[in-house]
Amino acid sequence: MKKMLPESKVEAIRKEGFLNRAVEAYRFFYPTVSNVSNFKALNDLGITENHDFIIQLTTPDLNVLTQNSDTPYCLGTGNTENGPVVIELPQGAIVGVADDINFKFITNMGLTGDEQGKGAKYLYLPPNYDGDIPEGYIVRKPSSYRFLICLRAMVHQASDYEKAFELLKKVKFYPLEEKDNNPTSTFHDFSHRKAISTPYYVEGKFDYWEVIKWALDNDETDPEYYQMYGLLKAIGLAPNKEFNPDPDKKALLIEAAEKADKMMFVNSFNTDDPAAIVWPGKNWEWAVYGENNDFYEKTYLNLPVRERWFYQATLETHMMFMHKVGFGSVYMLGVKDKEGNYLDGGKSYTLKVPTPVPTSIFWSVTVYEMDTRSEIVTEQFMPALNSIKDTFEVDADGNTTLYFGPNPPEDESLPWIQTVPDANWFTYFRIYGPTEPAFDSSWQLDDFEEVK
Repeated sequence: MKKMLPESKVEAIRKEGFLNRAVEAYRFFYPTVSNVSNFKALNDLGITENHDFIIQLTTPDLNVLTQNSDTPYCLGTGNTENGPVVIELPQGAIVGVADDINFKFITNMGLTGDEQGKGAKYLYLPPNYDGDIPEGYIVRKPSSYRFLICLRAMVHQASDYEKAFELLKKVKFYPLEEKDNNPTSTFHDFSHRKAISTPYYVEGKFDYWEVIKWALDNDETDPEYYQMYGLLKAIGLAPNKEFNPDPDKKALLIEAAEKADKMMFVNSFNTDDPAAIVWPGKNWEWAVYGENNDFYEKTYLNLPVRERWFYQATLETHMMFMHKVGFGSVYMLGVKDKEGNYLDGGKSYTLKVPTPVPTSIFWSVTVYEMDTRSEIVTEQFMPALNSIKDTFEVDADGNTTLYFGPNPPEDESLPWIQTVPDANWFTYFRIYGPTEPAFDSSWQLDDFEEVK
């Protein structure tokens, strides 16, 4: 039989309940905080929404969750508060995606879009829009006013980079009402400039909750998140309502942020889910995994996998995770060596890559700092190797050997990525346009082996 508890125990249980709700809210709304961080960064860099783009070949100077230096990026932000906006893509080898303020998928564009690279005009409508819709557009209606645009121009060899930049600069971004005024867009090249666009700097802090509050006050709530907004309301966060927790509540929110961030870190880099393993007996993991090869299962949202992805990376599109021959890409996470130890920046490792790598486009390996999940910063300033720009020797067994460590290898012919002592790191091995051996296990990466 339950009896009324002493007031001291009631208060302790009440605090525990508040803390638990805050922890779950932190974990669920991480993608929102991540994308708002992008909006704020682009705004601070002078990028005008519905008009400007950042265009870049990523370097370690750009602190962004697991971007890579393989092909050029083109990034911009849209906002339909004042009416529909248009993104006009030229014909050509561009792939793109638009995600809403919560980093939810809106649409693919370019080669992976409805137009399949033939060129198209995408029309983005405000939530609850009931106005006229003109003909000649591929129409999308996000759940939020704000959305992020990410475009990339595909390249097959180093000589294609300049053409890729020129192709991206043909993209147009403008409000629908300006369609008859010959609109153009402005492109800001950040390839060799420092910039920060990451949620890293608010993780585990009270500031994290203030970013969520900004999203609640400045955009629409998503009907699909109805229950999850209940978590926020229970800890004092609601649209256009004062958020000024007393010292006790603030302390609990900070404690929840610290706990939740540790949980997300462990879930991302030390999962115990056997479904994450790519090849039995090896330590390579799928960056994203599930019955449908992402986190949208048939009867539920796979929260741990969704959380794992967004803690490591950005953008949501099924094309990034599709395990289908010839389509999209596969991302394999390397975080441990052959012995099961975390990759250590003070040690040296080799990685044998069997050839040919099963790709119809290209493959790459990129090293990231474990802490920031951004490209590793070293004197070498070269965090990636890829088959676009690098030449790889093949040994008698058909393998290419790559080298990772704080100092260059004695064998100067080995491709090398420098690491940082006293810091852990991880890598993504990416295959674009994967062929059948990428899925049937007839091709397998070796684990990292420490050089002793």
